Amino acid sequence: MRFSGVRAVMMPRKNMCRLAAQGAALGILLGVLPATFWPSTLQARAEGAVPQTSARYLINVHGLHVLTASVAYRLGSNAYSGVAQVQTAGFFGLFVQTDMRMQGSGQFLANGLAEPAQYDSAGTYNHEQSHLHMVYQAGVPQITVQEPPVGTREKVTPEERTGAQDVVAILVGLLHQLQTQNHCEETPQKLFDGLRLSTLSVRNTGVERPPSGTSRAWGQEAVTCNFVLQQVKGFTANGHFSKLRQPQIGRIWFENIPNIGMSVVRLEVEHPKMGHIVMRLDETPKQTP
Repeated sequence: MRFSGVRAVMMPRKNMCRLAAQGAALGILLGVLPATFWPSTLQARAEGAVPQTSARYLINVHGLHVLTASVAYRLGSNAYSGVAQVQTAGFFGLFVQTDMRMQGSGQFLANGLAEPAQYDSAGTYNHEQSHLHMVYQAGVPQITVQEPPVGTREKVTPEERTGAQDVVAILVGLLHQLQTQNHCEETPQKLFDGLRLSTLSVRNTGVERPPSGTSRAWGQEAVTCNFVLQQVKGFTANGHFSKLRQPQIGRIWFENIPNIGMSVVRLEVEHPKMGHIVMRLDETPKQTP
């Protein structure tokens, strides 16, 4: 499926991989990495042993496989953790080396919404390293580590980021709702990644069969949710007319996979600079104790 209104443009390979990783981050964190990130304080709150789910996603840009995402999560009734690792793949790996890791943890409130406790992202984009660590205090994400510094980028004030969540908290909360209520949360949310502040709107769009080639042995129909992600603050100094001010329009397909539960099997998004990005589940997820 294609979402009209956004035209793809060509750009340097390094920027292409970086933007693809950021755009696909809306979906990759709903799977697994073969490593465990489950702080003992959260584990103590969980009811019994929570299995770890693991899966791998392929990310295509303009039909080319450019990134592979391995993601992991433990989703309890009152606590969560999630981690994702995104790396360049295929032909692109010969020219650009991208290795990004994102992880977060928190708890679920009585209303089912996620309340993040901490978030960390670190990675390398073609030998350029970055590291971000945030903790949440009274609903405000506080940056404790940020390398390299923000520089001349537009600042996002604590007041503006109040109530904002990281991508792990938003997406794990969305998955939790699909598993417990079988629908998407339609309340607008704020997303803060340490540099950029964005708004996210999600709405239910029913049940449909995923596009050809998506499903394999795990299901026949998928619950679908459309979303609109739009950056509103944190632009670069020369970003007044940036294409990144345009909305990113996308859709997520969730399937109830036997012995696994509701899982993301496909995500499509129109990136203002990248054009059409497709992320799809590569193989049936696995669960381990």
